[in-house]
Amino acid sequence: MTPQIVHRYAWPIRDAIEHLLGEAAGDCEAWRIRIEGEELVIDVVAPAAREVVAAPSIETPAEPQPEEPAKPERKGGKLAQTAGIICAERGFWKFLAEKYDARIETADAAAEWLRAQCGVASRADLDHEPLKAETFRDVEKAYRFWLDGY
Repeated sequence: MTPQIVHRYAWPIRDAIEHLLGEAAGDCEAWRIRIEGEELVIDVVAPAAREVVAAPSIETPAEPQPEEPAKPERKGGKLAQTAGIICAERGFWKFLAEKYDARIETADAAAEWLRAQCGVASRADLDHEPLKAETFRDVEKAYRFWLDGY
């Protein structure tokens, strides 16, 4: 049995996208539209980077400045991953309220508290700074004992 089309609606793509996404449609190069199950999925494709050619400089530099070597990005390991997991646990928030009198209502707030407690700018630092890692391990150990009823 062949389905019978009763009505067909057509809109210009830009109008439909702007209506659905509003300002998020923005200045983009293209959209990728597809149906996934019961959802309409729209991927917004950013414009390709335009090559900018600098005008030649008339002045000559006095002396070339040595370039500072770029610091490698610190990546989080096992401790950062564990910290991320427990910060998302509501039980950890309750533990912080009971043990440290900290009012935590979101995973971000728990992460902020933990970074401040351990003295790090990022949870990734826990895998690179042994003293900070020890502070984290103490908090985690106390949390695990608390979970077990101690």
